[in-house]
Amino acid sequence: MKWLDQFAKVANDALMVLIALVAGVMLMSGLYVLNDIFYANRTAFISYDLLQYRPKAQEKDDTGDNGFEDLQKINPDTVGWIEMIGTNINYPVVQGNDNLEYINKDIFGYSTASGSIYLAAENNLDFSDWYNLIYGHHMNSGAMFGDIEKYLDPEFFRSHTEGIIQTKNGNYSIHVFACVRTNAYEETVYQLETDAQERYPELKKYMEEHAVNHTEIPDDVSDGFILGMSTCSDAVTDARIVLFAKVTPWDNSKDGIASQRITTVDTDASVTEQLHAVGHEMREESWAFLNLMCLVCALLTLLPLWASKKKFGQFSYSRKMCHRLEKQIRGEQNDEKQDEDDRQKTVRDLRSFIKKGHIGIWLEIGMLIVSAAVFFITEDVTGRMVIRDRWTWLMILIAAAALIVDFIFLRYRGKLPEETETGEEDQNPGAE
Repeated sequence: MKWLDQFAKVANDALMVLIALVAGVMLMSGLYVLNDIFYANRTAFISYDLLQYRPKAQEKDDTGDNGFEDLQKINPDTVGWIEMIGTNINYPVVQGNDNLEYINKDIFGYSTASGSIYLAAENNLDFSDWYNLIYGHHMNSGAMFGDIEKYLDPEFFRSHTEGIIQTKNGNYSIHVFACVRTNAYEETVYQLETDAQERYPELKKYMEEHAVNHTEIPDDVSDGFILGMSTCSDAVTDARIVLFAKVTPWDNSKDGIASQRITTVDTDASVTEQLHAVGHEMREESWAFLNLMCLVCALLTLLPLWASKKKFGQFSYSRKMCHRLEKQIRGEQNDEKQDEDDRQKTVRDLRSFIKKGHIGIWLEIGMLIVSAAVFFITEDVTGRMVIRDRWTWLMILIAAAALIVDFIFLRYRGKLPEETETGEEDQNPGAE
């Protein structure tokens, strides 16, 4: 039944390896999710670094560049900037090829749960439609369009009705007049067509019937357009909250001096031809998930968590067997079951294994040091996590080299020491 015992041992080892792999995948997946949550929360609010690229709030008599070209170097899909005064809603507005492109992608093109504030793909990018719809995620922290939920409170609704949209063609003032609870499939709200102006009486009636809070709902908007700002509601999966506002060209006499009302930062920072950004920080630093895994692989090759004692115990066992066999060769032990040549060959194999093993250990230590040096020099763990970067190929080569060294230098391939003696039950030195 020896073959059955060997099969059980192999099956047990395979099961332990499988469990370790599954546990590792689960751990790494959890770390990836936690990193994504951290990144989403960190970048969901507007930051100083991004705010410095906000377009200038030009007045009617201003001429020249209003700064949109600088913002569009970050993302050419940028079509505007929206701010609801006194709230956290203060973001660039992008427009994708469809309404899913920016639902989980930030203005820099990175995948994130917070997504972007984006204009409906059905609308014209210059806000020339009579009815425009802007989407944004509801964040519990109040970021993105999270503050729209606060408009369900009558007092907040009354005190936060003003905002501004900056576009390449000029500034527009926002005057909120209704906050409506609806669902994602309500065609009256979410169907954007060219005859939106003719269908407005239907939308107006819907707002009157479903508005949680509202002021006077205009009968018509001849000098501007209607804007809907839509976000989801935590209570129900398909539930939505939509702010409706009248948007008209900015008028200094009624709306105030635009440059004095919007949130800006004073900066003389120059803008390079091609802006690179990670999160809301204008820098290139990031770190690659695969590079970290390669570093962990190099560490576990040197110090395997599940077999560290067995790996390093090979050397003490091999030395002990050498001494025992040498005694037999010198005739100090009489219980001999193996001829002298076999014992001498086994001693040579063991001593060669010990020598090669020590070389392998030092090589693995060196590769771990190199791997750690490459990772910490080239990666910024405070930046955003990416799957791979230009250094990943080098990290994979180092990890692969460590595995090859371990396979070549730390695997005993000579005759098993227990085969040289009768009744020996000692552990063999990692034989294959």
